[in-house]
Amino acid sequence: MTHKNDERISLTYELDASPAKVWRALTIPEYVSQWLSKPTDTDNDEKQKENTFELRLISAEPGTRVRYSIRDNDAVSTVTFQIGANSNGGTTFHIVHEHSMVAANLNIPRRLLAA
Repeated sequence: MTHKNDERISLTYELDASPAKVWRALTIPEYVSQWLSKPTDTDNDEKQKENTFELRLISAEPGTRVRYSIRDNDAVSTVTFQIGANSNGGTTFHIVHEHSMVAANLNIPRRLLAA
């Protein structure tokens, strides 16, 4: 199930993996960095150097919910992952990705676009 508006995307999946396995994928830094990171563009290394991507843990409720703040250049968002056991022995995996407003006084350089 997917719900989307301009500031929020909500997705729900049924996974075959156990909640414990999904929880490890969401919280062990080595695993998180493998799938929750900025894709690399090997053809344009200079462009990658000027892009910033930061992932920061906001909160975690062990075994059920974890929230991350993601900053990708000037865009800031919050991603919440919620998990629970389903009736098939797997996991109900719910993701909410919310766009956050950036305060004007954060001294983040803005890019100017040419006409």
